[in-house]
Amino acid sequence: MLNVKWLAGLFFVMLFFATGAYPQQQSLPEVAPAVAKILAMQHQPDGVVFDIETLDENALPAFAPYVSKQIQMIRKKFPDVDIAVVTHGAEEFALQKKEEAKNHKLHDLFNQMVKDEGVSVHVCGAVAGLKKLTQEDFPDLVSFSTSGMAQLNDYKALGYTVVTIRQLDKQQRDELFDHPDKYLK
Repeated sequence: MLNVKWLAGLFFVMLFFATGAYPQQQSLPEVAPAVAKILAMQHQPDGVVFDIETLDENALPAFAPYVSKQIQMIRKKFPDVDIAVVTHGAEEFALQKKEEAKNHKLHDLFNQMVKDEGVSVHVCGAVAGLKKLTQEDFPDLVSFSTSGMAQLNDYKALGYTVVTIRQLDKQQRDELFDHPDKYLK
């Protein structure tokens, strides 16, 4: 005979994962592997670009402090290296002007990264368009790129080292564009 408490626990675990309530930043390492490689370099890289792309509108507040910490480590060794952040999934909506009150810590952190650290921050216009948003819907500190993937590829072409925090696979990316109502509030 099955234990009722065990069944109830199993039900809640299944519900937890089925609803996507599990944390997006599942076990991020103290130092991102790509950052460890950068820190092992003898010479400054041409640049560094952080790639963030998720299906979770709430992911950026969790990832931003981690990215900031990675940037601080890089800046300690290479103070003059160009650094950019490209956010091009559902998480980018947290950077909207209308979200500033709700996500003030996130906005403050990105403001600090841009103003104090010289970091370029980009959002994806194609993803923003899923909610009919334009450059005017984002604060001035954010660059509105036509395509986040194209922006990332531009940085790669310039020789920037990519630090992937999260990235969608093709199927997930297609799903976001084909069925945005499933991922966007």
